[in-house]
Amino acid sequence: MESQDEKENSPQKAERRFALCYIGWSSLDRRTTLPMLPWLVAEIRRKSEKGDCCPGVQPREVQLVLNPPFIRCVPSSSNNSSVFIFEHKAQLISRFIHNSNDLTYFAYLLRGQPDNPESEMSCHVFRACDPNQVPEVISSIRQLSKSALKEDAKPKQEADEAFYNSQKFEVLYCGKVTVGHKKAPSTLIDDCIDKFRQHETERKHLRLLSGQRGSTESAPVEFLIGVEEDPLSSVLNKSMEDHEVPGLEDVIAVGGKGFTPIEEGLVMGPTRRRHASAPNHVQPSDADKNRTMLFQVGRFEVNLISPDSKTVVLEKNFKDISSCCQGIKQTDHFGFICRDQSEPGPAQYVCYVFQCASESLVDEVMLTLKQAFTTAAALQSNKTQVQLCEACPMHDLHKLCERIEGLYPPRAKLAIQKYLSQLSDNEQAEIFERVQRLKPGSDQEENELVILHLRQLCETKQKSHLHIGEAPLVNTQKPNSSSPGDSMATSSRFKLDILKNKARTSLTSSLENIFARVGLNTFSFLASHFLLPLSPHALEASLDPLGLLLPSANDSLSVERPKKTGADYRALWKTAIHQQILLLRMEKENQRLEASRDELHIRKIKLNYQEMGPCSKDAPAMWERKLTAPGRTTLPQDKEEIYRALCQGVPKSRRGEIWLLLSHQHRLHHRLPQRQHAPDTPYHDLLKQLTAQQHSILVDLGRTFPSHQYFSAQLGAGQLSLYNLLKAYSLLDTEVGYCQGISFVAGVLLLHMSEDQAFDMLKFLMYDLGIRRQYRPDMISLQIQMYQLSRLLHDYHRELYNHFEEHEICPSLYAAPWFLTLFASQFPLGFVSRIFDFIFVQGTEVIFKVALCLLSNHEKEIVECDSFESIVDYLKTTLPTLTQAQMEQTIAKVMDMDISKQLHAYEVEYHVLQDEMLDTGPLSDDSDRLDKLEKTNAQLKKQNMDLLEKLQAARQKIQTLETSVENFLSRESKMKHMIRSLEQERAAYQKTIERMRSCLPSDALTDVEMTQIKTGPNGKAKTTAKKP
Repeated sequence: MESQDEKENSPQKAERRFALCYIGWSSLDRRTTLPMLPWLVAEIRRKSEKGDCCPGVQPREVQLVLNPPFIRCVPSSSNNSSVFIFEHKAQLISRFIHNSNDLTYFAYLLRGQPDNPESEMSCHVFRACDPNQVPEVISSIRQLSKSALKEDAKPKQEADEAFYNSQKFEVLYCGKVTVGHKKAPSTLIDDCIDKFRQHETERKHLRLLSGQRGSTESAPVEFLIGVEEDPLSSVLNKSMEDHEVPGLEDVIAVGGKGFTPIEEGLVMGPTRRRHASAPNHVQPSDADKNRTMLFQVGRFEVNLISPDSKTVVLEKNFKDISSCCQGIKQTDHFGFICRDQSEPGPAQYVCYVFQCASESLVDEVMLTLKQAFTTAAALQSNKTQVQLCEACPMHDLHKLCERIEGLYPPRAKLAIQKYLSQLSDNEQAEIFERVQRLKPGSDQEENELVILHLRQLCETKQKSHLHIGEAPLVNTQKPNSSSPGDSMATSSRFKLDILKNKARTSLTSSLENIFARVGLNTFSFLASHFLLPLSPHALEASLDPLGLLLPSANDSLSVERPKKTGADYRALWKTAIHQQILLLRMEKENQRLEASRDELHIRKIKLNYQEMGPCSKDAPAMWERKLTAPGRTTLPQDKEEIYRALCQGVPKSRRGEIWLLLSHQHRLHHRLPQRQHAPDTPYHDLLKQLTAQQHSILVDLGRTFPSHQYFSAQLGAGQLSLYNLLKAYSLLDTEVGYCQGISFVAGVLLLHMSEDQAFDMLKFLMYDLGIRRQYRPDMISLQIQMYQLSRLLHDYHRELYNHFEEHEICPSLYAAPWFLTLFASQFPLGFVSRIFDFIFVQGTEVIFKVALCLLSNHEKEIVECDSFESIVDYLKTTLPTLTQAQMEQTIAKVMDMDISKQLHAYEVEYHVLQDEMLDTGPLSDDSDRLDKLEKTNAQLKKQNMDLLEKLQAARQKIQTLETSVENFLSRESKMKHMIRSLEQERAAYQKTIERMRSCLPSDALTDVEMTQIKTGPNGKAKTTAKKP
């Protein structure tokens, strides 16, 4: 009984309360996926703002009480915890949603009945007063959920949590071949690689003969069959600088719905019978292009994502994949065979071939594919807890939400309109009338309303939906009336309906392209004609845009058209050609404007963080002069003037350009020895290679700035750019490779500049400023930094140092993330960007200054913490949540602080101590050991000061010598240039004299006075004339 009472009383001690505003809740289908959730939260917010919230629940101030293992929502006006709005167990929460546009809002999904897989879920939305409170609330709830799950004997893993998890691998696309059989023989991959190499050899030979660099037009015809239909080749043939890559709808032919296995049987091949291992048509990829792709194994499909174009270039359903195979000799290659739906006639099969970084990675890919196929098959069986197939309405809605995730509202609106065109006329009319009745005020609000009604429609259709392979329910009164033939006929009719739907979709897409070519707004046309209720009256001829294009029978009878001459036809053709040229120019200009608008939108998303403080009035003009000054990258500027400008502030919109300027100036003032320079490998050449660090990089993509809108979308433009940057650096710096923490540094750079510029700045930080030393495998540099920080605390904040020593808290427990991520992982982005400003000028010394100022500003609160856990929790959670005033105060202290001498002294002291520890053996007596240490300490201090002075003098001497050497080298080059010019002038004079002599007659030479110049002892020249 006592133990039970203790268990009942212990949760009361751990109870936590958070003051929040409860916005409302909504029920949702269990098939609702992650891309749908932001639209659901927006729907709940809109209802609460208009007072149309859920029945019985209105937005109100509440207290969210965390009382293990329960979470209770209590009205703030009530002091009694037994009176609550709702209550549930913490382990029932399946997912959190944190709005990246408004950081004060968050929500979580709640499983209603865990034992019933078809039960509905609910979404609860809250708003916090302070955006910094949201991470604390989410972290507390997660900790509560983890502790509750640990108490369970066997934690149950829900199937829906793994639905949209996917495995990603980096592969090198080698090419594709057309085969005549759906089963892969054991030697297929090796044969394909031989063909690819043969083709590459012939292509290089023909390139040398014809002089065409990078051209494949001279290759044999048989190797180029199917080039136009291959989406991968179309992407690879795009220019590196061309970002207008066709979307998924334009470059892939979507396969049939469902996951029924391919029926066994022979496939009709070509007339000339060949074994499947002998490929018919070979199409290798271009080795000059970036062929690296991300191979994503999803729930129902395999996707190939291009990090360059930031698009899905190939999507194949599991249903269309007949077999997978791995090379025997080429063990680091693999491929899969699938149906080629672009070729008419008998079924054709295509094998896509890829290469991985190692054989072990290929084994992992094959194992992942096997598990994915097994899981997809299990989801269709009767034992599957959650029924879902590719033809499900909720799955189509998921695809739509996934496609428009992160898009600009007008672009998202076009994608939604295209999806609406696939619905029936009645469904389109109903949705259109409902949306227009609510009178949306913007594109975003209209998108939210359309998604709301689409979700309701899909949930309704999902209840009566028959999954692929299922037969409809028969009448129980006539059990013998159904037969296998009937079920097969029903299944055939169902597949026929799917084919009809696909044909209608294709026709609608074609009509949309026609309307777009003539400048019509497709959706407004559909809305004004097809979405209106049916009327018995015929449409007026003036309202029918297609009727205007057709000749009228009455007109042809009543009016006789005059015969046109050849000149009239030539004028018509001329007008049509001019109009076509004008239309093409307008389309190109429209594409350019759209690209510019998208670029501005992405730039706005990147810089969507709160600036630490406004710049001074003179700062923008001052930086503008420096950024436009001639020779800014070749002529060194005054360092003190740059530092004064930096202290006045940096405009957020020009921060990337200013960082580039600061890096150029640093390189002009501090020249690194040649052996310390970064390898000079171009960025785009590095992107063409495979990295062995891909798993670590891909895992950390989702952990890097997860709440920032640019990086929040899974494998979106932000994450793919970050992957390119980290991959390129891991290949450039083989000693460091990839280390946790570099992703945050690279992420901050990407928010302010392009990929190429961010890569150059990352190399500058790593090599020129020496930050890469702390990422080395031994991490000796990081240990030295932790020792230096500890010594700074010992000398400047003794009370805080003693408090840490008393509770055995070393700097590596709290300060290691600060140094490895340059404060980017825990602190606000505006504060981090300001730290980066000073790092580009003063180097790693700024990190120590900021760490020391942060600890000194919170010294009082840290000393009040009386336990190890409370101190660490304060340093990791409370300290990073800085106010605007605290951030400005910290930066002001950093500007006035100078600890360079102390840091040098502590570094020397660390190395001396390490040497002493290695040289000194164990002492027998503690007193002797203490005396020895005291004497050593005194000697070290004296040695330290002497070495510091010598170091400073040596550095000044080295700098003077380097300047002298540079002057001597410049003078030497000038002298050499002058000598070369004098020699050339002398040679020219000699040639002139020879020509003049050749022009004089031989008898006239005796009458010419020869002048001889002789040099006297005083160094002056004497001229004497002789006569013959």
